Amino acid sequence: MDELIWSSRLGAHLTAFRQRAGLRRIDLARQIGVSDETVRLWEKGTVRPSRELLVRLIALLSLEVADWSASDGDLQQPELPVVARRLREERRARGTSQATTARLLDVAQASYASWETGRCSPAEPNYDAIASFLGICVDDVTAMCEVPFTVDTSTWPPLGQIVGHQREVRQLRRADLAEQLGVATSTIAAWELGSRVPAADHLRRLGAVLDLELAVLAASLPQREDRTPLGELIVSRRRELGIRSADVARRVGTSETVMSRWVNGHHRPAAASLRRLAHALDLPFATVAAAANGAT
Repeated sequence: MDELIWSSRLGAHLTAFRQRAGLRRIDLARQIGVSDETVRLWEKGTVRPSRELLVRLIALLSLEVADWSASDGDLQQPELPVVARRLREERRARGTSQATTARLLDVAQASYASWETGRCSPAEPNYDAIASFLGICVDDVTAMCEVPFTVDTSTWPPLGQIVGHQREVRQLRRADLAEQLGVATSTIAAWELGSRVPAADHLRRLGAVLDLELAVLAASLPQREDRTPLGELIVSRRRELGIRSADVARRVGTSETVMSRWVNGHHRPAAASLRRLAHALDLPFATVAAAANGAT
């Protein structure tokens, strides 16, 4: 997969999330395994992280920005069934509009548009006209229209494999799922390919649409290798409950910065804060206290 198109705007996002996490550049650099000068150049926008390092940044800082654009063709290219792709290619080769093509096929423009975007397949009465338009036999059109929608998740990360499998079972294309969730199609692709992780509310809605347990989705997200037991407990429980770190911080009566310090092991909560944290996460105090003491 190609890298994200890096810019000073994305560098500014990285700076903001680093500061919200209460990390200095040198702290972030040590945890990622690069020099602080490299982090400075990322934040300036003159150097872009590799895909591997970007995935680690996403997991480390819980990046949830929704406006990062990708250059990767898999993020931008819509999923299309065979017949939709052939219709689009032929129409573009002829240099005609969808309206003109629809007239040639003697169907409504809306119907043709739904074929070309893959939202529905042509009916059998339309096969002759499509065969003539594509210059192939009717049997070939029939075969194309009967190809089931499949999703190849073999090279995808765990979350992508789960979401892709459920889409295949439900015959949902990325565009369909994106419409139900109210996000861009490229966002679904980014989640499936591992270049972004869903925000807590998106994860909860994703589970509802695909009929998946929130805990299953949360467990498939990239995990930080260097979190303390308390940090892991906070993050995993937050995802299970489908709430943001800001919500937990508000319930505890502290700031997100302080919460980040607890998660990253830079500061240990006082006993009173641990009790409020246990209440906010709806967990027994003993469980939270054990995690704070380093028990796994």
